[in-house]
Amino acid sequence: MISSMLRLVDPVGEAQTANIAIAPRLDTLRGKRVALIDNTKHNANTFLAATRELLEHRYGVASFEYFRKYSASVPTPPDVIAQLTQSCDALVHGVAD
Repeated sequence: MISSMLRLVDPVGEAQTANIAIAPRLDTLRGKRVALIDNTKHNANTFLAATRELLEHRYGVASFEYFRKYSASVPTPPDVIAQLTQSCDALVHGVAD
């Protein structure tokens, strides 16, 4: 017997939103520590390398901390975000294709 029932499944994830204030703008980047997050997409590392060079030479950024995600499809782990926000003054998340 053939069933006349059809089950439709919506593959779209639930969107969760939150209103979060952005951090205040830094007066200067000179002497600051900047976190760089590589999302592993093609050319993200190239983008971040160029960004690092620009920030270091033109804006006087003192040091960098680098984190590379194991996959572009997953968020940066919360413990990594917590650690980077404690140890760095600013963060650049590299997304490229």
